[in-house]
Formats: sequence, C-alpha cells, structure tokens
Amino acid sequence: MKLNKKIGYLFLLAGIVIFFSGCKTSRHTTSATALSVMEKEERIESIQYQSIPFNTLSSSLRFSIKPGLKKNTTTANALLRIVKDKIIQLSLRIPFLGTEVARISITPEQIIIIDRSNKRYFSESIQTLKQTTSFDFDFYNLQALFTNQLFIAGKSSVAPEDYKSFNWSEDKFFVRLNNKDNQGINYDFVSDFTNRIIQTEMNKKNIDMNWTYKDFGLASNNHSFPMKMTMELTVPNDLITLNLTFNNVDIDTDFELDTTIPNRYQRIELEQVTKLIQSF
Repeated sequence: MKLNKKIGYLFLLAGIVIFFSGCKTSRHTTSATALSVMEKEERIESIQYQSIPFNTLSSSLRFSIKPGLKKNTTTANALLRIVKDKIIQLSLRIPFLGTEVARISITPEQIIIIDRSNKRYFSESIQTLKQTTSFDFDFYNLQALFTNQLFIAGKSSVAPEDYKSFNWSEDKFFVRLNNKDNQGINYDFVSDFTNRIIQTEMNKKNIDMNWTYKDFGLASNNHSFPMKMTMELTVPNDLITLNLTFNNVDIDTDFELDTTIPNRYQRIELEQVTKLIQSF
C-alpha cells in the first residue's frame, strides 16, 4: 500500500481531514421549504448564528467505518471530547464494559495515538508530518467539521470581515458558500432554509471529501446540533465511509484530558500506523 493511502486511512479513522481534492459532487437532498430572502452578509451572519457556542464539547457516540468499496463495515463505541481550539480526543471503548482500548489525541501542534491493547503508541508533531508527507493539516478545519461550523482554512474562526472571501450562490432551496485556500483546496458549504450547514465538501484534483449533517437535535445548552454525521472520502478507485451517531451532547462540562504516554509502551513509526488502526 502506498504511503499516501496509509496516511489517508489513519486520518480518516481519527476523523482528521488533512488534504482533500477531487471531482465536484452535489449530494444534498431536496428541501421542502424555500429559503427566505437575504443578502450575502445577512445570510452568512444567520449561518454563523446557528453555530453551537461551546468551550468544551463531549459526547459518547457510535461509529461505523467502511474502509473501501470491497471492505467490510466495522462498528465501535467511542467518546469524543473537544476543548475549543486546544484539543480533540477520541477514545475507543469496548461495548458494555466501557474499557478504553485506544485513544487518539489531536492538538494544533501534535497527534498522539495510543494502543492500550498492544502497549504501543504513535506520536508526531503536525509540522513534521507536513514536512515528511505530501499532506497538509488544519486543526481548526477538523474542529469545525466535528461541530458543524463554517470555517476558513488557516483561521481559528470566521469574522465579519472574512465574509467577502466567500463566493455566494442560492437557488430556491439551498445556499452555497465557496472559497479556496492557498494550497488549491476548494471548500463548499451548503445550507438550507434553517440556515444550518447540512454539507461541507473539500476537494482538489482526484480526491473528494464530503461531510453531511442530519437529525438535528438539542445539545445540553439547548442549541441545535446534528446527531448524525457521514463522511465520505473518495480516492481514485475507492470510497471510504465513516458514520457517526451521537448520544447526549454535553456543552461546557468540566473534564480533564490525559495526553500522557504510558511508560514502557513501544513507539511505532508512520509506516506501521495502518496496522495499528486495523488492530483496534
């Protein structure tokens, strides 16, 4: 397996979006309710208003992954915890027992994967990954994808002065906001009459990532949040699919996140990460 595909599988399962490209597709379903009439800035402001405010976010979830058209689907339980702008942590758990078998921690500076079953770990700085692979990574993009937010690559948030950077188009039922970063990655955000983001697509060349949101419910702070997310990563001759189903989404609860690496765990290199992920 080529190195870039290995990294692609790693970052898919970790929920990391690092570099996406490919053919444009439109996968949103037809809305039954027409859009209200708004100007561009008013529309973006309304979309921003629908974003869930949080300092911390946590939820148990069920996810399923199909790592290829000819692969079987695997399901697992997990706990997702986010401290805004600081860390995203995904803990994989044994069903019913709740025992942690693996942990993936991502910060703006580093990624750490711990395999408790086999006492192994992978740790690398984001900067080193950028220098040693052909991929780019943006922590804030990933955070926004997990929390149903509008984003601009390379920025931690979208301010009113950034609205002009989006190309804007609407039909009767859907709004599409588009921009492109300096790496040539194209970003499309689709919203409907609710002014919530229902689809985010990132693409360039021959790889395409499509992240859709549905089954909006209420988080603990009474703000709307999508309880189901689907990520489809289209690579040449293959399609990788990840489904996330959230349970109770808790906002701004206190928790401590452990990023320490246990003593006597064996460090593995990037080339071994695919096998580590499969062993989970």
